[in-house]
Amino acid sequence: MPAKTIEAIRGLERDRFRAMVEGDGPALDALLAENVSYVHTNGKRETKRQFIDAITAGRRRYRQIEIQSQDVLPAGRDTCLVSGRALIEMESKNGALLFPIAYTAVHVQTDGQWLLLALQATRVALE
Repeated sequence: MPAKTIEAIRGLERDRFRAMVEGDGPALDALLAENVSYVHTNGKRETKRQFIDAITAGRRRYRQIEIQSQDVLPAGRDTCLVSGRALIEMESKNGALLFPIAYTAVHVQTDGQWLLLALQATRVALE
């Protein structure tokens, strides 16, 4: 897979995290596949609409998402796997939450556009 594709996927990951922090529903809508499966660190699975609505309605507020590591692995012509770690800061009813995650994301190319098809995140111990 060309280096430019790998950099494009890294850019999409940065764009998604930025949109999550900014509560940018239209940006998230453009980055996620219609049939995305988004599994959070608590095991809750959300559809595209559920995920975007929770963020834009303010039920889920991300203060900051810092990518700590990220490997982009080609898995065929139209699929890339991302294996990463990030530090998440969220706003909760009891104040700020800060926790590291490990995640796997699957991006697929459809009609020339890369979209997030699946994400699975897991909380990991602070190192």
